[in-house]
Amino acid sequence: MKPLTFVHLSDSHLATDPAWSGPLTDFLPRPGAEALVREIAALPVSIDFVLHTGDVHSDPERPEDYQQSAELYRQLRMPVYYLPGNHDRGDWLQRVLMGREEPARHADQEFEIGGVQFLLLDSGAPNMDEHYGWLEPEQLDWLTQRCAADDARPLVVAVHHNPLSLVVPWLDGILLRNGEALHEALLPARSRLRCVFYGHIHESILTLRDGIPYQSVRSSWFQTQTWHQQADPYKEALHWPGYNLVTLTERDTFVRHCRVRL
Repeated sequence: MKPLTFVHLSDSHLATDPAWSGPLTDFLPRPGAEALVREIAALPVSIDFVLHTGDVHSDPERPEDYQQSAELYRQLRMPVYYLPGNHDRGDWLQRVLMGREEPARHADQEFEIGGVQFLLLDSGAPNMDEHYGWLEPEQLDWLTQRCAADDARPLVVAVHHNPLSLVVPWLDGILLRNGEALHEALLPARSRLRCVFYGHIHESILTLRDGIPYQSVRSSWFQTQTWHQQADPYKEALHWPGYNLVTLTERDTFVRHCRVRL
């Protein structure tokens, strides 16, 4: 297997109003996303594609709002695979960023690159006003079938929400509520499953359960900082954008945690 390298980023939260900073921070989302794109474009290694695990936009008001994201990430001149987050409109994201003229009910995707199977699951909850995640029964069935198949390919899975409890009360209130079912569906494929990548929490945390690694990534906007049993949100003082640089080889999975100085 030839080494495969991709960038995992998430939670850019671009806004229609360029002066919008949201209720949680004074930082604008746009400068961080632009700095991150410049950094990735200048990396001295060959990048096969970019994986964006959601919250591409912050509560868009119309499909055209995604054009600014399309224009920004087009500068990378490489394929970008998107998942919607809880602040996205999945149908609009599919139409503008994924090129689907008729958006599907879910933005799930399956593709193969370099002999690696990728399964991307849309974890958007039925109630768009809530921040937690949810996978519908048909999505779990779709995943179960693929994980139970007689398939020797290395496997990578991605969602937006944190799938498992982080034992951080305020984060566990917005997790993927049936993440345990997701984990059970993955178990038959754990010998070939390289990692489950996700965003949502604006922080880089690794969870290892039953031999399956779950890896989050920092935001390009602002970062959180958490510890075991933490009750209330806390923002990291160093808000520099972050991304993960992932390389898959025949035997190993490398995840490098990168920051971009502003």
